[in-house]
Amino acid sequence: MSSLTDLLFIFRFIPCFILIYYLVPASFRMWVLFVGSFIFYALGEPRWFLVLFISTLINYFLGQKTALKSKAFLALLVCFDAGLLMVFKILGLTISLDFLPIGISFYTFKMIAYQADLYTGKLKERPDFVTTASYFYFFPQILQGPIMRPDNMYSSALMIDTSVSSRKERIGIYLNNIEDGLKYFIAGMAMKVLLADHLAIMWRDLHTIGYESISTPLAWLGAIAYSLDLYFDFWGYSLMAAGLGVALGFPFVQNFNHPYAAKGVRDFYRRWHMSLGTWFRDYIYIPLGGSRKGNLRAIINLFVVWLVTGIWHGITPNYIIWGMFLYVLILSEKYILSLNDKLFNIVSRLNVFILIPVSWVIFAINNMERLAVYMTRLFPFFGVSGYVNRSDYIKYSTLYWPYILPGLILLIPCVFDFCEKKKRHPLAVLVLFILFWLCIFSISNTAGNPLMYLRF
Repeated sequence: MSSLTDLLFIFRFIPCFILIYYLVPASFRMWVLFVGSFIFYALGEPRWFLVLFISTLINYFLGQKTALKSKAFLALLVCFDAGLLMVFKILGLTISLDFLPIGISFYTFKMIAYQADLYTGKLKERPDFVTTASYFYFFPQILQGPIMRPDNMYSSALMIDTSVSSRKERIGIYLNNIEDGLKYFIAGMAMKVLLADHLAIMWRDLHTIGYESISTPLAWLGAIAYSLDLYFDFWGYSLMAAGLGVALGFPFVQNFNHPYAAKGVRDFYRRWHMSLGTWFRDYIYIPLGGSRKGNLRAIINLFVVWLVTGIWHGITPNYIIWGMFLYVLILSEKYILSLNDKLFNIVSRLNVFILIPVSWVIFAINNMERLAVYMTRLFPFFGVSGYVNRSDYIKYSTLYWPYILPGLILLIPCVFDFCEKKKRHPLAVLVLFILFWLCIFSISNTAGNPLMYLRF
């Protein structure tokens, strides 16, 4: 049970957990969340659960020093958390991905946020151990985020029972939360299972064929397919995780806000993986001085942020190149294109639709030779050597248009906003019911595509 699309998780864990969670008194719900999250992670990653538990103990008990405004203990714990993450990243790269615990990047960042918020006083009181551990382990988010902030976790879940005295009214709120949460969960699962998983097959096919044998049109089609695959896999997971949080009484954590409708690369990354972007802003960029100390300092701070962003995703060269590529694009928008509004509006939009897919190719291919070959297919300025089937893109367009076309349509903000607005309409409920069983059929008849961010 290592993903939210596991049938055991969907048909056994979720119903049992939600039932127990709402049947127990409110004062025991954090214990239910703690135990349930403990079981979820231990079943999915039994070899490395001890790492998470020991990290939790260290962060909790030494965190009392951070809460007393000890800068030394803050630095110590941040170095410990970041160092542990880097050790496992290196082990995963040099030995095997099996040495990289699933979700370690996400719960490590939660631990750092916890320490920083204790130090700055954003957390007025240090929560007890069970509440703190429940924040680190929170099972909908532990695998791939979003990165909920500590204060949201601690202030939300138990408020219903203390603010609503009528038992009948409380039950109505619980049922409404569960209904809304499951709708988000099903919508996200449909994106992941019915769109992303099928688009992933096309990307794997191109790898199997060999990048040296694909035409330029197919290379661009592959870049678009992978971009959609990554987007709907991760956005789908984020909706599933946010939906489970809503079902349990937590606020909806928006992790994506129509990034492909962005006005440029800077705007794209304000809309993409928003919980991670705001984490880097609040815990790295602003503490370094942000843009308050002049342009040169801002350029240096942005370099640090994007370097760390690349390393956070992986320590192979392609991730560093990916981070630096985006860094250069953002600098060019911020300091060059912004000098001319008309030029900015044209070029920055082209960056989103052309260079963002190129950046995802860099992100996806960690072999430098293969990456170089793919780039020559995308940009064949010096010709294409070797045998290439010039009409290969026709075959793949024919096979995958049922997944690419709906994916492109869902990039249009008004389409998803309309679905969101009409989510309580009986027809929308019927559509979600059908999508749910289509997902179950697909999951039960295939091995499935692991959620793409599990090993980050």
